[in-house]
Amino acid sequence: MNRSTFTRGTAGKNLSIITIAVIFFGLLAGYFQLAGQTNSGFPPGFDAVHAAPDTHKVIYENALVRVLEVTVPPSGKIIPMHHHRWPSFFLGWDTGGKTPHIRYHKFDGTIKDQPSADSPTHPGKWKVQWMQPEPMHAIEVVENPNPPSASGQPSDLRIEIKVSR
Repeated sequence: MNRSTFTRGTAGKNLSIITIAVIFFGLLAGYFQLAGQTNSGFPPGFDAVHAAPDTHKVIYENALVRVLEVTVPPSGKIIPMHHHRWPSFFLGWDTGGKTPHIRYHKFDGTIKDQPSADSPTHPGKWKVQWMQPEPMHAIEVVENPNPPSASGQPSDLRIEIKVSR
């Protein structure tokens, strides 16, 4: 094999590698552009643990999950504006009785009122709810008849599944 054949072959391979790299980084940049658009409801600094530390505490975390202890404060308190970036399971200890009356304030200014409801009391059981990621919101506690500190019941747990967004 002469030197000119080797040089042309190497240059062709280098051009192919460069082309593949440009395409790869172009796709990667496109992904981050789209991810940036879909993450608009999740601005930095407003993760629940940082923005609402009185009601959201990390009790376990690894590369796959984060477990938060979540408490509903006493009547008249507001959980500040925050978000939950990842989908999660929400576990609450349910004994029936009167539920808290809250107002869910969305970032766009709309408010969803969730009045208190009564249900028969029963022995405690875990209630599990699937939660999609929640963009910016605040929670106003209008009435909380059974704050965890007064009732001796366990706090709620939010098990966040860390997925790429």
